[in-house]
Amino acid sequence: MYPGNLTGVITIENVGKPWNEKELIKVVSAGILANTNPTRALEMSAYLRNQFTFLGVPAPMRRRVVKAALKEYSPPTENDFVALARSLHQHKEREFQLAAVDILVHYRKLVTPSFLNEPAQFFITQKSWWDSVDALNPLIRDLVQAQPICVSVMREWINSDNIWIARSSLTHQLTMKSKTDTQRLAELCSIRAEDREFFIAKAVGWALRDYSHTDPDWVREYVGSHPELSALARREAMKAISRESSHRHTAPKDQQT
Repeated sequence: MYPGNLTGVITIENVGKPWNEKELIKVVSAGILANTNPTRALEMSAYLRNQFTFLGVPAPMRRRVVKAALKEYSPPTENDFVALARSLHQHKEREFQLAAVDILVHYRKLVTPSFLNEPAQFFITQKSWWDSVDALNPLIRDLVQAQPICVSVMREWINSDNIWIARSSLTHQLTMKSKTDTQRLAELCSIRAEDREFFIAKAVGWALRDYSHTDPDWVREYVGSHPELSALARREAMKAISRESSHRHTAPKDQQT
């Protein structure tokens, strides 16, 4: 468990109106409801196996609504914006859970290591599916990168019985490219290498595939030396490498290098 007042947390200049949770809920809710589309709502719900009720608001529009609302207010405390996110998360329609994550990611520079205790686990484990869980990844990635003390939490999460907590550990270094800690990547992937649960195996492969764009030889060697990897994880890990190899072999001779 970690304190919420560690030094080194980036602050944002205090400008705008005083924070008002009730007013923000009204503004964000009105903006989302003003952009409903019943036809798109059915399509969006079907895409997530009809597990959630949608209003049909496109993601870019939802993010614009949230950003415009938050822009009017002074930067809040961590407790303030987490409370706002929780309030929106309680709404029935899926756009509100996603808007809650949008708020958390928007203020990710203000998050302290204590967020990885109950708050993060709440948003990962409640009304869970890949869309909301993966959307929180930028916050977790930036927090762990800025606060090395959080690495131990990723090592705890990888062994979780909750697939979404474990998935969040596996994917927390996505897009870090050359800044990726390959020792940690290998450690986390190896712990769940044999896991056949779809969303875990997919995450193992995704984490490796993402890094293959930076160092394909490292990923190729890792996959080759870990025969226990599930077929799905192996296939996902090698997808970009296989595609590039296929392209080289099928390109006209004068284009091959």
